[in-house]
Amino acid sequence: MKTIELIAPAKVNLFLGIGERRADGYHDATTVMHALSMHDSLRMTRLGAGEHTVLVEPCDEAQPLREFEIDVEEGSGLQVTANVIWHEGIPAIDIPHEENLACRAVQALARALDRHEDEYVRMTIDKHIPHQTGLGGGSSDAAAALVGAADLWGVAPDDPRLEQTAQELGADVRFFLHGGSALLDGRGDHMVRRLPVRRDSLVIVRPEGGVSTGEAYATFDEAPEYPGDERLAAVAQASEATDVPLWNNLQAPAEQLLPELADVRAFLDGFEGVRDVLLCGSGSGTFAVCDSAATAQRIATEAKKRGLWARTTSFSPIRAAKLPEK
Repeated sequence: MKTIELIAPAKVNLFLGIGERRADGYHDATTVMHALSMHDSLRMTRLGAGEHTVLVEPCDEAQPLREFEIDVEEGSGLQVTANVIWHEGIPAIDIPHEENLACRAVQALARALDRHEDEYVRMTIDKHIPHQTGLGGGSSDAAAALVGAADLWGVAPDDPRLEQTAQELGADVRFFLHGGSALLDGRGDHMVRRLPVRRDSLVIVRPEGGVSTGEAYATFDEAPEYPGDERLAAVAQASEATDVPLWNNLQAPAEQLLPELADVRAFLDGFEGVRDVLLCGSGSGTFAVCDSAATAQRIATEAKKRGLWARTTSFSPIRAAKLPEK
């Protein structure tokens, strides 16, 4: 048995320029992603054939700890399950193991490696990144699961099959293998180049309710506002993340689907010390870049008084990664 711990950072899109729909059904997309210090935490345990253990895991307030028994029988193949713990007032959702992107990532990497061991991989995921907020929490967890599975299986972290598997799972998953800040184009999945990172403080605020990415794109297609050559040229010429113009053409469609987002944007715009305000991806989070951590904290406090979810954080160079063993 072996257990490792990992971090899975959130991200925001400093620039998100959705273009025309392609023949393959996807849209052209130019984006600059940036990792944040806010992160989920993962604990991954692997047992091989014939091994047995009882793990003591965190559960919830009613049952802080529980026992989880694992017995790896011959012929059982690869089993992957996740225990997801929701923190900081994030509404819990019940995700079946086979639909959890982190579990799917481990299974996908095993197929890419042509691995057929009888083994059990158990994950505990401490969720600090809300779902349907545009922060990429599920994708980041999947990237961390890939890094963790590779470590548990003795696979080099730079093995190209990690990158290939991440690409198949989604553009965001691949980004989180690198972290920091990066310019991407194509379908938003081709990494053009990495950018020196920002270090500003920011606050993220979200109302109740989420925005479906599919619905946001469908609404965008009804009356698209494309980024245009001038905006795209400004992004292409940015030498570092601080040079990137903040813009997101999914903001208007998302606000149409969830009008409370416009109220959140106006709320954030009203504070002194706020430099920029932008929707996170397709929503439903909105981030405000602040002149200091104190300003970000003051805004978060006021947002919570209004019944909004709010969290302070900062831009960061981190990526999905294994933590040093204790």
